[in-house]
Amino acid sequence: MSKEDDLENKLKNLEVEMEEYKSTEEYTAIKKLEKMGIQPSEVINLAKTLEKSKPIENVHYKIGKSKVKYVAFGDTHIGNKNYKPHIMTHIGKLAKKDDIDFVACTGDILDGWYQNRPQSLFEQNAIGLDQQLNMATKELSKLPKDKPVFFITGNHTYNTYMRGAGIEVGPKIVDMMKNKGFDNFHYLGNGEGDIILNNGSTIKMLHPDGGTAYAISYRSQKIAESLTGGEKPEVLLIGHFHKAEYIFYRNIHIFQTGTLEGQTKFMRGKHIPAHTGFWVIEMLGKHKNRQIDAVKPMFIPKYD
Repeated sequence: MSKEDDLENKLKNLEVEMEEYKSTEEYTAIKKLEKMGIQPSEVINLAKTLEKSKPIENVHYKIGKSKVKYVAFGDTHIGNKNYKPHIMTHIGKLAKKDDIDFVACTGDILDGWYQNRPQSLFEQNAIGLDQQLNMATKELSKLPKDKPVFFITGNHTYNTYMRGAGIEVGPKIVDMMKNKGFDNFHYLGNGEGDIILNNGSTIKMLHPDGGTAYAISYRSQKIAESLTGGEKPEVLLIGHFHKAEYIFYRNIHIFQTGTLEGQTKFMRGKHIPAHTGFWVIEMLGKHKNRQIDAVKPMFIPKYD
């Protein structure tokens, strides 16, 4: 075949492909945009911008052997005067031990700022995003550099900084910790994130909305009941309620991860206690069927 014939065949093929492309929804949409004076490149740039500003969804992260031991805590509320830095110091010392595999935090690292609660400023010693981030990175630097730290964000940062100013706090924490030499911080999403163990078991971290209940286990049970059978995790770590609890319900090992924030004036007014402390959790799951064979929970309460 001559070069001329080969070129002619290629042109015919391109014409066929072009005719097929003209029948697609993409081509129709582009033509409509052009009639409106909008170039496709503008749409592409807009899509990229929106993608960058979109809150990060929950991420799966694989780790662990048949036996894992980790530290779980949540609701530090750094920036609030009731935050207890000595608890983070204790967490850091314990997490640096050889038998600890990773650290998990169930959200509300920062105290945030609700504009509809201006009086909350008087309860803070770090006001605004910059001050709270700087304090948080200083406090989080107490954690080990050589073990993964998984965390999610909660309502106090999402409902204030994200909804109020469009700022996703999780990636900022990761970047600032990286600048301090910590490459081990992993943001798994707002309100929810999964850690997948090597045997297939799922540790789901959750920071729900809603107020605390009179019975400590009520919220945990209702959350467990809302999970679809095929989507249930083997382990559920729940933040937000500032409670410490372990129950085994619907074949889920459920923990409420406590808090590093002492009882606030708001909580006292509502007669809500704060369970300050954190968990050290040891789990055995030697089979490849997502099964947790044994759990050894230890809550370390911290008092003033």
